[in-house]
Amino acid sequence: MSSQDLERALRQKEQEIERLKTLLGAYEKVTDLSRKELVEADQTIQAQEVAQELSRAEIMGLQNQVKELESGHADLVDLIRQILDEDPLSEDRILRKFEELRDNSNSEFYVDLFRVLLHHRFEPGVAQDHWKEILQHSRELERRLERPIGFRVAMLDYFINLNKILRNPIIIEISVVDEMMKNSMTDELTMLYNRRYFDRCLRREMKRAERHQVPVSLLILDLDNFKSINDTYGHSSGDMIMRRVGHLLKLILRQEDYPCRFGGEEFAVVLPHTSTEQAMKVADRFRVAVEKEDFDGITVTCSGGLASYPDHGNSGSQIFEGADRALYEAKKTGKNRILVAP
Repeated sequence: MSSQDLERALRQKEQEIERLKTLLGAYEKVTDLSRKELVEADQTIQAQEVAQELSRAEIMGLQNQVKELESGHADLVDLIRQILDEDPLSEDRILRKFEELRDNSNSEFYVDLFRVLLHHRFEPGVAQDHWKEILQHSRELERRLERPIGFRVAMLDYFINLNKILRNPIIIEISVVDEMMKNSMTDELTMLYNRRYFDRCLRREMKRAERHQVPVSLLILDLDNFKSINDTYGHSSGDMIMRRVGHLLKLILRQEDYPCRFGGEEFAVVLPHTSTEQAMKVADRFRVAVEKEDFDGITVTCSGGLASYPDHGNSGSQIFEGADRALYEAKKTGKNRILVAP
């Protein structure tokens, strides 16, 4: 075999090693790889051991990665924290993601869940029973109080009043931190996300869109002639309108969308996995809903600007600038309309 053939074979071997490392290492969450894929990866390693004569150290390193993926325990705490950090105010979304993670994890999921939520360790079976009872307690509280009760509140009440395993100071500390977190990310008037959370959310969703090559849209909305409404009807009426507009946004948007009060009478909505055409339908449905809403006899309309990745830019700042320019044109050309960035 010539030196060129040897070099070519060596390059092929190195490329195959890199491919295998990428296969096993380039994942963001343990749930991204199913059990079947893990088995296939392990089989691929065994085949390559014969075909490419990989060193024992390389093979063992790859197989250790497979085992780590199979157990997943080391990463569960990080994944649970990531779910809580992504959208700490949307408890329905958090619970749904917990269920998805649980379905792709082992019995340690419930153990790690309480490690994150309470800084307390239960045995796997005990932890699972506690979690089921907390969700049941949440439903019972909602029935008795006739209003939504989040799982955090139900958990606190469960451990303080029903199951007094934990000491109150630990629970009180968690509830205080949770309240501070909510206050830091929620607009008090509309109960939508605030500007601080919007900035964080747009950066995160843009990274996801770029990574997975999926669309994400940004809608910026502004209530027309709102200063005149405040001057004519008073600030209490203006506050009433803002609250109802926030409520309309929540009714029309999907659970996975992020409505924010951007400032003043301006709102911003991040719509993940949504193309320009899809976002335009949502935006116009909201515009019509505002126009038809009875704000105690006050006529209210809104204008909006829409931009999407990748149609109108490759960064959050470009998308925002495009939506902002489109909003300006909508206001300039007659108001009560939604325009798409050029």
